[in-house]
Amino acid sequence: MNTVATKASAMLGQRALFAAAIGAIVAQLGMVTTAQGVAIGGWGFFIALAVAFALALANAMAYAEMALMMPNAGSLSSYAEAAIGNFPAILLVFAGYVTPALFGLPVELILANGLIRQVLPLAVPIHTWPVLIVLTFVGLNILGTDIFARVQTFLSFAVLLFLLVTGIVAMSGFAAHPLPVSPTSGWAALRSQTAVTSVLALAFWVFAGLEFVTPLVPDARNPNRDLPRAMLKGLIAIWIAEVLFALGYLFFVPRAALLDSATPHLQYVLAVFGPTARIGFVVLALIASASLINTATAGVSRMLWGMAMNGQVFPIFRYQHPRLRTPVVSIVFYGALPLLGLWWSGGDANAILPLTIAASVAWLLAYMMAQISLIMLRRRYPDHARPFRVPGYPYVPMLAIIGMAYVVMNSAPTPEMAPQIARYTGGVLALFALIGALWVKFVMKKRLFEPVAPEQLTISRD
Repeated sequence: MNTVATKASAMLGQRALFAAAIGAIVAQLGMVTTAQGVAIGGWGFFIALAVAFALALANAMAYAEMALMMPNAGSLSSYAEAAIGNFPAILLVFAGYVTPALFGLPVELILANGLIRQVLPLAVPIHTWPVLIVLTFVGLNILGTDIFARVQTFLSFAVLLFLLVTGIVAMSGFAAHPLPVSPTSGWAALRSQTAVTSVLALAFWVFAGLEFVTPLVPDARNPNRDLPRAMLKGLIAIWIAEVLFALGYLFFVPRAALLDSATPHLQYVLAVFGPTARIGFVVLALIASASLINTATAGVSRMLWGMAMNGQVFPIFRYQHPRLRTPVVSIVFYGALPLLGLWWSGGDANAILPLTIAASVAWLLAYMMAQISLIMLRRRYPDHARPFRVPGYPYVPMLAIIGMAYVVMNSAPTPEMAPQIARYTGGVLALFALIGALWVKFVMKKRLFEPVAPEQLTISRD
C-alpha cells in the first residue's frame, strides 16, 4: 500500500497499481490472522475466506466506481461527503482508518517486537523497538522521505511470492521438518471443531485495505481500464496466496499452538525451510511491517489534512512544515495512535486476536458506509460520468451491506470475547461519532447529512 509515494514518479501502469492495491495486505498481520483463523475454524476458515473474498470484491468495485467518478476528490472521505454529507464522511475516515490504527497497527508492532526480540535478545525495555519504529517513520514522513516509494512494487511482489512459495513447499512433501502424520496434523487436523461464522471477521481482515490504491487515480496512465483490473487481480492473487499459506500451517505447527504462539508464522517458516531461513524471513517480515506503518502514516495523515482543509476536523491539522510542506500535526497525531493502542493493550501477545477483530469490525462499518455512499451517488447523480460501474447494481451493494452487517454481529470467535470487542469498537466509535456530530452541527454549522456536489470536492494534491 502506498497512497502518496508515487506522486513524483512517472505515470503508473497496471502493475504499479496492482502492487499498491496489495501492499496493505501482505504485512505480518495477514500471516498471523490466517494462523488464528485455521486454529479456531479448521476447514470452516476457508469457507469464511471465500465469503470474505466476495464481500471484499463488492467493496473493491464500489471504491473503483466512486474513485473513477471523482478522480480528483483527494480523499476517501469525499465519496461519503458527496453522497450523504459531512458527518458520515468524518465517521467513515475515523471508523475505517483512524480506529484501526488504535487496534490493528499495535498488533503489527507486537509482531515486529516479537521477531526483533528473538533475533536481537538485548536487555532493553519491552516496548523499545515498537516506539523506535513509529518514531522513525513519523520522522521520515515529516521530512517528506518515503524510503519505500521506489521499491514498493518489488516489495509487494516479493511478499506475495513468498506466501505462494511457502504454501506450495509446505504441501509438496519436500519441506524441512513436517509434523508426524497423526489425527492432529495435516488434513486430518482441519476436520475437528470447525467454525465459519465466528471466524468471518478474521477472514475479512485478510482482504482489508485494497482501496488505498484509489487515491493514485490521478497518477495512473489509464485509470479507467487499469484500476478495476488491478484491484480484481490483487484480490484474486491474495486469496490464492493466503489459502495456500494457511493450508500449510497444520502440516508444521500443531493447531493448538497457532493461538498460543506470538509468532506462529515464524515457527511455520522455520519448519518449512529450516533454521537458515530465520534471518531472511525476519528481514522480509520487518520490511513489510515498516512499509505498512510508513504508508499508513503517509496516507491517513493526508486524509486528515484534507479534511482539515474542508473544515471537517480541528484547524490545527492543516499545519504544514513551512519548507517541506508535510502535514506535521496530522502525522504526529496518527503516529501516536498505534503507540496509544500498544500502551492500552500492554503489548501483550494475548491481545492480538481481540485487537485484530476490533479493527476488522471498525473497517467493516466503514465499508458499509462506502456501499451506502455508492447507492446514494447513483440516486443523486444518475447522469454523472462513471467510467466503471458496479455490475449487478443495486443487488450487489445491498447484499454486501447485509453480509457485512452479519459479520459485525457475529464477529466474536467466542461468547466471552464479545463484550471485549464491543468495548473496544463501540466505545471508540461512539466517541468519534459524538465529536463528529457536534463538530458538523456547531462548528461547520451544517446539517449532518447535507451532501456536497462532487465537482466541489477537488483538493490540491500539493
